[in-house]
Amino acid sequence: MIYVDTSAIIKLYIKEPGSVQVSEWLKKNNEPIPLTGLIELELINGLKLKQFRNELKTDEFEKIITLIAEHEKAGIFYRPTINWQNVFFFSFNLSKTHTHDYGTRSLDILHVGSALVIKTDTFLTNDTRQAQLAKKAGLKTINFTSVSK
Repeated sequence: MIYVDTSAIIKLYIKEPGSVQVSEWLKKNNEPIPLTGLIELELINGLKLKQFRNELKTDEFEKIITLIAEHEKAGIFYRPTINWQNVFFFSFNLSKTHTHDYGTRSLDILHVGSALVIKTDTFLTNDTRQAQLAKKAGLKTINFTSVSK
C-alpha cells in the first residue's frame, strides 16, 4: 500500500517538473491513493497559495477540485480511517528521535506518522528530508526530488 505526500499529489493536477514521472509511476503501480484530511488540507491550501501568487486562476482551481472529486468516486483516491491520537504518538516519537538529524517540519512528520498508522509500506514524496524520515521509519521511499530539479 502506498502513501503519496501532497508534494507528489499536486503534480498530478499542476504541471510542474516531475509531474510526468509521478503520474507514470502511479499509473504503473495502479494502487488507490489514501486521501487523508491532512493531505486534503495541504492540497487545497497549496492550490489556494498558487491562486494568491497568480499562478492559478479561479476557474482552474474549480476544475481541479472537480477532478479530485471525480478521482475519488472512480476509486483513484480513498479515505482511510485515521486514528489521529496514534498519528500524533508516532509523530512525537519521530520528532524526538529524528528531527535533529533530518530537519523535518511538523507537517512532514505528521504525513509519515499517518503513513505508519494506515500501515502503508511505500511512501512517495518530492521532499528529500521527508523521504529520509520515512525511510528511517521503515517505509520504502520513492523520492521524485531528483527529477524535479
